[in-house]
Amino acid sequence: MNLKKAIRYLLATVVIGVEIDNRFCYITTKIYKRAKVIETQTKTFKTNPGELPMSAVKYINSIRFKKPFTYISSLSTSIIQGVMDTTNEDDFIKYGVNVSDIESKRIDDWFVYCSKEGIAETKKQFLKVGVDFVISPFALLYSLIKNTAEDTCNLYILFQKSNITMMVVKGKNEILFGAYYILESKINLRDNTAKKHLSEDLDGIDESDVTNDINHELYNLRDLDLADESDSDEELIEFLKDESDDSIEESINDNHQESFDDFSRVSYAAKFIQSAVSEFYNNKIYKSDFITQIILFNPHEIDKEVLKHIANVTMLDLDVRACNVSDILSNLGYESYKFFEEKEMI
Repeated sequence: MNLKKAIRYLLATVVIGVEIDNRFCYITTKIYKRAKVIETQTKTFKTNPGELPMSAVKYINSIRFKKPFTYISSLSTSIIQGVMDTTNEDDFIKYGVNVSDIESKRIDDWFVYCSKEGIAETKKQFLKVGVDFVISPFALLYSLIKNTAEDTCNLYILFQKSNITMMVVKGKNEILFGAYYILESKINLRDNTAKKHLSEDLDGIDESDVTNDINHELYNLRDLDLADESDSDEELIEFLKDESDDSIEESINDNHQESFDDFSRVSYAAKFIQSAVSEFYNNKIYKSDFITQIILFNPHEIDKEVLKHIANVTMLDLDVRACNVSDILSNLGYESYKFFEEKEMI
């Protein structure tokens, strides 16, 4: 190990997983020292659908100021993305995918892909803080199931409030089918007018205002001693603990509206799922097999009674499980960081 690597090994690495879903931005921050997690903190911010809020921008930049080796990981939300059951890039055209238009990654005996334009859109979304690792939602879903996958053929779903990701998996690693649908455009939220006014207010903030806000945050942190790495680690941990979340308390009316929106989401999602299952069974490009059950990951606790509508429409058994998307994004971000570090690309 050369001197540069030896010194870098002693310094903390911070990986921030960011999930923007519907009206909230969820963040999990993990601090790594000598390849081990020494602290994990979570935070939630209110936002407009699809937007990284300024409060999250300030929070992330405050962390980056303390720890320069900070990396951000988030999901691709491009409508043009999916999976392909092949190990040969020459087969992409069979799936209607042009190699020159997408970025792809092989995982075991299959590929995930996303359009280059979609990746560019995600990077634009994070323009004020940057994003280091754009993670496929299919890769995230696979990380949830790969160690617990059953021998049968199942439909796995990651059900976020803005979109759903689906994979038909047989056994532990035979990926037969994938589909991705955006739900947000189908949902009419009650606060459209309020969101419009807020968006107009944000549009009125120019780059100098944003820079001044961030500089003010950094100025408040000017007394931190960055010379002592151990002390700096402790200071960052305390900073993360002391930072209070934006108020995410909902009024009774908001909760009622959210419940109504969840009914709409599930209703639209059930139609998408039924359509995807039909596509899997009838399109000859897929090695169709009988789907035994649906295993649905429910990160934001949509009511299980509401989700039963999916079982009624598809006539398949439904197993609902919890998960934390921003936490998984932080883990996958660290895996990506280690991959590029080994190749000396980071």
